[in-house]
Amino acid sequence: MANEASKKEKPKKGKLKLDLKDPNVRNAVIGVAVILAVSYLWFDSFYSPKMEEIHALTERKEKVEAELLKINALKPQLEKLRQEAVIMAAKLDSLKNIFPDRKEVPRLIREITAVNRRSGVITTRFTPMPDVEKEYYVENKYNVSMLGDYHNLGALFSYFANFQLIVNVDNLSISANPGYGNNKGAGPYEERQPSVLAAFELTTFSSRK
Repeated sequence: MANEASKKEKPKKGKLKLDLKDPNVRNAVIGVAVILAVSYLWFDSFYSPKMEEIHALTERKEKVEAELLKINALKPQLEKLRQEAVIMAAKLDSLKNIFPDRKEVPRLIREITAVNRRSGVITTRFTPMPDVEKEYYVENKYNVSMLGDYHNLGALFSYFANFQLIVNVDNLSISANPGYGNNKGAGPYEERQPSVLAAFELTTFSSRK
């Protein structure tokens, strides 16, 4: 009988009973719940956003580093590209002198005046004519007449070939100067009239915008 009583009094193993009526147990449970709630709030309001920010900054850093690697790889070519840009700009300026963006009548008159002095030819007519538009460029036409000796006119046309502007001469007509006969009997110090009159169509070119 004593053995049976002792067996009944032994507590069962594996079962944990929480007596919430016990103030110590109740306080412990409330403390654990508060700690868990505070931990969750801290994780949700601070830790999680900070981790997202860290992740975003890491991705941004990797992108910046990748771009920096590309820039450093192209850096040796930068000076070469600058030199090529200078060369291209010089070529462009040279081409614009030959093939300007617009009709340049004052410049053409200055150049013709200069070659007139060198060749001894006199310009008697310089009349702009209507432009002729082509697909990619514009023909700027002028009706020109000049007086001079035969060899002087030959020198004039050779000077035209050395213009910076591209110059074409068409419809050339050469005839004796009507006033040349008035020189007969003139003294050695009197001005002699040119012997030849040349009339032609002068064409320059400009780009079409």
